[in-house]
Amino acid sequence: MELIDVCGGEVFITGQVGPDGDFAAATKDVASLVYLCKPQEGCLPDQAWESSSHKERVDLPLGPGLFEVRSALSAVDRINKMAKPILFMCKSANRAGAMASVFQGCRNGWSSEQTLEWAKPLGLKFLTMPPMVEWVSACVDSRFPKGGLIFRQLFEKESSTFTYILGDAETKQAVIIDPVDKTAERDSQMVTEMGLKPTLLLNTHVHADHITGTGKLKGLLPGGAKSGVSEASGGQADVKIHDGDKIRFGSRYLEARATPGHTAGCMTFVLDDKSACFTGDTLLVRGCGRTDFQGGSSETLYASVKGKIFTLPNDCTVYPGHDYQGRHSSTVGEEKAYNPRLTKPVEEFVSIMSNLNLPYPKQIDKAVPANMVCGICDEVEGGDKAEASV
Repeated sequence: MELIDVCGGEVFITGQVGPDGDFAAATKDVASLVYLCKPQEGCLPDQAWESSSHKERVDLPLGPGLFEVRSALSAVDRINKMAKPILFMCKSANRAGAMASVFQGCRNGWSSEQTLEWAKPLGLKFLTMPPMVEWVSACVDSRFPKGGLIFRQLFEKESSTFTYILGDAETKQAVIIDPVDKTAERDSQMVTEMGLKPTLLLNTHVHADHITGTGKLKGLLPGGAKSGVSEASGGQADVKIHDGDKIRFGSRYLEARATPGHTAGCMTFVLDDKSACFTGDTLLVRGCGRTDFQGGSSETLYASVKGKIFTLPNDCTVYPGHDYQGRHSSTVGEEKAYNPRLTKPVEEFVSIMSNLNLPYPKQIDKAVPANMVCGICDEVEGGDKAEASV
């Protein structure tokens, strides 16, 4: 059996053992064992363990339905007190690599990004398995208590657009999602009165029905708030957002999920504890955004919702970009059950979207060029000046 050194002789990982003698010989210099197999897997025969000279052992069975953040973090505290070197063991070294990464991230106080960056040069195989990567990230990010959340949902009546303010209650750092130019002064006054310090002004996509308030807010807010939009949108911004990015404000963060279909550059932002998602025009309450302009695609939108939004917990609150019937939110579970379009097979969904016969958006010819430079509409023709203002 092969032991892979992942931390300067302190931490090793391995897969299934061979004969009993192999285990004893290969691990003669290992002091402690973290055993990650379920008993029925038989990765480590009892006699192999009994013939070894290890001082301590922690059993933490991992498998489908057993990847729990709380139990992993409880185990980290026990493992940290064990004699070193420590061996993390499972059947194929995948779970061992994941748990060793959780251990390293937690004991070093790393963020999930730092933990995964540490794992990459080691070639740990769990990195090719999205569920394990998500579990490692959740464990590490949950190690440090999150501050309370300040949350406001605001409405712009002309375009029926929702704007969202999210702030960390302790640090007062904040983000604003989908501000509108016509209500930028309102938003600026509100965050000032609440003592919030917006660091990033986010657009879920390049809007066609209103001009974003991002550029205007940058001039109203002190402290150097930056604009943000997806790289795929082709728009200009201080920060280009990519799928999987974590947008931090204090101890909280939003996970960016690429959800193209309404436009080619749509993003959904998921709150760190998956209690809420901000879906822009990709998913609306009992509906979805149109797909007939700006690189839209019905098939792509359907895949985005099914793969990136409907995979969230059923009780995750859906906060849409618009509503035209006085509704403010929904849940993932509700939309999976009752959305009249997205409960249909993909072929029927595409047919529905192809026959909506919606009018040409009134503001599109003005809004899209302005929003490509984050709403600095009076500088769209200004070349370098507009570039510097996003």
